[in-house]
Amino acid sequence: MRKPIHVEELSTSKPLELVTIPAPPSESRVRRDARFAAPGEKRTRYHLPESLESPSPIGYRTRVSLSREEASTLLSLLALPRPTRFVPGPAPTERELFEECSLGVLSARQSTNFRGQREVLLGPADSERAASLLRRIGRKEAPVLDGAAFTHVVLARPYRTPFTFLLTFVGHKPLASLVTVPLRAWAKRFRHADDIPTIGYLKELHLGVLADAMERASVIASAGSRRAQVFLEPFDQPQDPAALRELEALVGLTPAERSAGWRISLVAQVGAVSEEERVPLERSTARRLGAALVALRSERIQPGVNAEQSAPVPYQARQPMDVPEELTVQAGRAAYNAFARFTGLPRERAKELVLLERIDVLTPHGKERLRSVREELERVTDTLISRLPLWADLALGRALSRNSARGRKAFALAGQRIYVGGLSRREVETAGLSFAHAVRAFGAGAARSALVAEVAGSTEIPEGCDLLGGICLMAGPVNQNDIGKQFFGSKDLLEHAFAGREPTSLLVWTLKAKTVADPIGNEQQLLDAARKGALVDLRPGPHEVVAVRRGASVEPLRQRDGQVNAERAFGDVGNFVTDPTGREIPGNRGTVWPSELSDAPVWPAGSP
Repeated sequence: MRKPIHVEELSTSKPLELVTIPAPPSESRVRRDARFAAPGEKRTRYHLPESLESPSPIGYRTRVSLSREEASTLLSLLALPRPTRFVPGPAPTERELFEECSLGVLSARQSTNFRGQREVLLGPADSERAASLLRRIGRKEAPVLDGAAFTHVVLARPYRTPFTFLLTFVGHKPLASLVTVPLRAWAKRFRHADDIPTIGYLKELHLGVLADAMERASVIASAGSRRAQVFLEPFDQPQDPAALRELEALVGLTPAERSAGWRISLVAQVGAVSEEERVPLERSTARRLGAALVALRSERIQPGVNAEQSAPVPYQARQPMDVPEELTVQAGRAAYNAFARFTGLPRERAKELVLLERIDVLTPHGKERLRSVREELERVTDTLISRLPLWADLALGRALSRNSARGRKAFALAGQRIYVGGLSRREVETAGLSFAHAVRAFGAGAARSALVAEVAGSTEIPEGCDLLGGICLMAGPVNQNDIGKQFFGSKDLLEHAFAGREPTSLLVWTLKAKTVADPIGNEQQLLDAARKGALVDLRPGPHEVVAVRRGASVEPLRQRDGQVNAERAFGDVGNFVTDPTGREIPGNRGTVWPSELSDAPVWPAGSP
């Protein structure tokens, strides 16, 4: 195996160092130990599903236990410099595109609950045209490169879920609500207005998460031979509006889709790079890293702290584990590196703009601060429920108040290290950035810092454990706080630590050291339509959100003659969930896409 690439050899960013999480004593190690329900036994979210039929490339996966060398290699991919040029290289195969998308738009947001992104892939000839259009549109963050093998054009739309439907009824005066509720609903439908600012920021945060994932995806899917040039700055103020219209026409954006809120939001050029810029990555290592990344899940439960009473024994006892202080330093370093990268600001200036409050239950006054945050969020929820328009709640069978109460779980703050992060619009705009651009870069920073912690929790996992640490990256608490700010007189969560800087909270990280993964039901809600949760959208298949332009036609990826994808990305690594006896979930491994299609170049040399 080649020597792993080191961050300091590639970038002026501060280097990332591998910090592992010590395993607890053997008697304190537990795992999910999920089983199939016995005949006649009532199934719960802790049981394995009876089968899986899904076009998603993910499936039910277990963490890949990385060696220290593999973990260091993965960390090195978190601070790559931008490519300086593309060179001629082999035409990408259909499987390489499928796997790159599997690490990007099909999984980058992990378990978020909105399918608000899709993309069109352009081949070499269309990529030349797109590069010309990008120069006319204007991209300040990085040079537009010639010679791309293909280009991702990502479209996104405003964040809308049952939760945002609920928000339509929040914050109205009792009698006036008969008029103001319909007016707000009209504004949301036709002007894409947001009930609270942080809902609008979710689209931007998700784009930042995707942008950061795309950089790694191109490297891993090509085993180091290709790199991505990602343009994250919003496209809403083009230097040449006609060029943006031409790019929209190239990817087939229709007037009806524009009316529904879809916009070109991110573009990534991908191409082969010279030997000096290639990442030295063995194919076998790339396969394992790809499988490791698609297996990551948001971890909400902290054993012995916030598990439900009905949870099995492994979730009920606290474990003698801690997230090392050195790991939080590396996670913060990764966030600052990414924010600087995607804004183009000097690192120290970027670091000044990122507002982070650490709520550490392991240090003095940490528990008191955490308790005050929880109490404030509870107060907002109680006030929200008490002021819902009664006429609407009754007409909907009390669904509004029930769902509001149920939503308390969405901002359960449980972990040893908790961070609230955000930005100051005033300071961001003084630095010469649009706030939307900064929010996107903040999302990229949050994703990268989270991955540092997840790599630590996946390194040298002992036998009998699912992982050694996980992270929950969530917007629920800041959205609830924003409701309080907009309607009930609350202060921003970050006002406590950054008084006078007019902060806007955006995300919360909760870092957890533990050995047991969250219930299988969390994944099942994303993969099984029969057990879909009220606030959870299903994981998409490639044909549902990825299209490929060939010549003048735009066709869904992996949809052919009535057949759609059932292959699991990087499935050759074999990290699929089983019961304790090794019995597999029927259909979980999926079926491999026909080799005559997957091994063929998507755009053969000389094709348009």
